Amino acid sequence: MAIAPLPTSPADVGDAPWPARRRAWTVAVLLSLASVASQFDRVVLNLTVEPVKAEFGLTDTRFALLQGVAFGIFYTLCSVPIGRMADSFQRRLVLGISLIFFSLFSMASGLSRTFTQLFVTRVGVGVGEASVTPTGLSLLSDLFPPERLGRAVSVFFLSAPFGIGLAFMAGGKLIEALDRHAVAGGLPLGLEPWQAAFLIVGFPGLLLAPVILAMREPERRGAGGAQTMPVREVIRVIRERGAALSLMFAGFSMVTVVNFAYNVWTPALFARVYGWTPGQVGVGFGLIMMTFGVAGCYFAGWLSDRLTRAGHADAQLRVAAWSFLACGIFGAAAPLMPNAWAALALIGPAMFLSNVPVPCAGTALQLILPNRARAQVTALYIMIISLVGIGIGPVVIGFMTDRVFTGPTDIRYSLALVVGTAAPLMFVLLLAALRPYRRVRELGQVMPSK
Repeated sequence: MAIAPLPTSPADVGDAPWPARRRAWTVAVLLSLASVASQFDRVVLNLTVEPVKAEFGLTDTRFALLQGVAFGIFYTLCSVPIGRMADSFQRRLVLGISLIFFSLFSMASGLSRTFTQLFVTRVGVGVGEASVTPTGLSLLSDLFPPERLGRAVSVFFLSAPFGIGLAFMAGGKLIEALDRHAVAGGLPLGLEPWQAAFLIVGFPGLLLAPVILAMREPERRGAGGAQTMPVREVIRVIRERGAALSLMFAGFSMVTVVNFAYNVWTPALFARVYGWTPGQVGVGFGLIMMTFGVAGCYFAGWLSDRLTRAGHADAQLRVAAWSFLACGIFGAAAPLMPNAWAALALIGPAMFLSNVPVPCAGTALQLILPNRARAQVTALYIMIISLVGIGIGPVVIGFMTDRVFTGPTDIRYSLALVVGTAAPLMFVLLLAALRPYRRVRELGQVMPSK
């Protein structure tokens, strides 16, 4: 099946030059801040596993449903329609309104008095946060030329480990401070510490939203960029690239399995196995994410851009595959270590390597998609990897700790098994995707100039 050419240089998109670097990087930073805001809410729930379970009488499996079903499933289901909106309307409006939406629902989580209320607010958070990645990647692809897109996407995605790390550190200390105030004299409105934490971490998003809404929308670049692409044409784009996309989606789903498994269950692992408090976990795991996770994201963009300029059409997939294979070794061994410090010593390289594929995936997708299909296909990608990763990864670990490895400290075996299985499976899938991906790049567009 013939694949329509995709523009790769200013000459292909008209005489208009690419936006000034200062403006492009300013928007990239704003998008990164929006991503950081979306991470705080998720981490606070992970840090409050035990008090939330005690408040509502939950098992590990039911708690996992808050992240896996309430957040994860609705996050995925809303990604595609929101991606369609981002390809049809001004992306700054879609992102800014969504930022207000998920910030308000994050704060509403702190007002929950029943499990049903908490479940519904997590649904609202998932719906709102579904806009961040598809709108962000679509905007970046119109601000940076292909040979510089990898690093821009890396900066956007490194906001996730940075935000997670900062949220673990600040969130852990915040919860401990709220615990002290609750014991000393109680919190306003009779709130529990975990509830007050949600009210606090949801507020910054409301401050950022007006800035996003006020920024200038970049010109859409590429053939057909000036008008909305009909749904049937988007479907045609997906079918033309089906061999590459299906393997990529399946492979990168394994990355989501591992990352969400660690993000959701690391606090419980260190509390149950090593006796750490939320504050200790927040500082330890938070520093790991802020250093190793951020470094992994930036390394991915640097190396993939370098290989792309050297003429490797499949650079992003190769970098992702080999890094994640190595991640499986460190990530599976870490929870089996005899003490917390040894576990952290292995989690460090595991988080570096597990974050390398994330920007590689985002960049690889933008390079094989026409402008008005980017947000929609990216949203489809998010939907699929989230269904597998967020919806299954944390829930499988919760199920195994309830039914298979039932001792309090046996969560280490559940985590090791999931990571040790997902990493080599991803490696095989991405290696299989190399040839069809190269075909799309070679037939569908000219390689970017050095």
